[in-house]
Amino acid sequence: MNKTHFLCLLLSCLFVSCFKNEKQAQPVSGKTNTISIIIDDQLWYGEVGDSIRNKFASPVLGLTQEEPLFTINQYPAKLLEGFVTDSRSIIVVKKTTADKFEIKHNSKSLPHNTFRIYAKSVDDIICSIEFNSAQIIKVIHDAEIEKIQQDNSKSLLNPAVIKNKFHINLQIPSGYEYMLHKKNFIWLKKEIISGNTSLLIYQIPLQKLKQGANVVESIVRMRDSVGRYIKGREPNTQMITGEAYAPYFSITELNGKKTFETKGTWELKNDFMTGPFINYAIIDEAYNRILVIEGFCYSPSYQERDLMLELEAIIKSVKVEKR
Repeated sequence: MNKTHFLCLLLSCLFVSCFKNEKQAQPVSGKTNTISIIIDDQLWYGEVGDSIRNKFASPVLGLTQEEPLFTINQYPAKLLEGFVTDSRSIIVVKKTTADKFEIKHNSKSLPHNTFRIYAKSVDDIICSIEFNSAQIIKVIHDAEIEKIQQDNSKSLLNPAVIKNKFHINLQIPSGYEYMLHKKNFIWLKKEIISGNTSLLIYQIPLQKLKQGANVVESIVRMRDSVGRYIKGREPNTQMITGEAYAPYFSITELNGKKTFETKGTWELKNDFMTGPFINYAIIDEAYNRILVIEGFCYSPSYQERDLMLELEAIIKSVKVEKR
């Protein structure tokens, strides 16, 4: 083989190799509940950084151990926002000559949201963070839920049993197994390295849940009544709502229906096991029922925050069949 042919072959191989590497360089999806903050060190280690941490790293409500709302990675502004390619949520904070707040969604390559907070002074930046943080948190949270639901959809549990019993479609990952069947009650469970996560699905007559000022007490009584199905190894160790802290309650909407959302902790009576739960009581007038879907986990050595987000994503996939 002469030198000319050898060089042509070598260049061809290099071209193909480069092309393959370019094709294989797929963007990573980013870690759950993790955000990148693009900000100068001078701002990050001052009042602006304190404001960001207070808003985006505040403790998550309803967990048995303190965990931040988001895991924050800070990068100096000189690296530019485009450098951070492994985050679904990027917040860019800059001191500029004009005030601006905007949200940009990129659905190509790595889907992510970029939030830009620009202002003329430190005080103005802090004001913008205070004013816009609730919206930013909601957008990030909704995007995390959507990503988990997309991942779950790749391998789902056969929906027939739940659909036939409760007239709903619910996207439950295939890792879950049926633990208990009752007439109006199902318990599913998934084992993880450090514990387990569970889903409860049940229904009660519409009039059984008292709405109004005592709705939280009514929900606690309701979930404690089905807690007898979840027991420890010893006698008289059924699951009950944790008594140390009052549950967090709000009114929301699922699948177009008024829903009571309750977050708190559960415990096994006369036992040491405990963990967080999230309970959705859906007002379903078409079927004259309260449809309850609850997620809870036991994970003493793993982040409860991310596990509860995964359970929330499953629950929020619910679709009630029309009657």
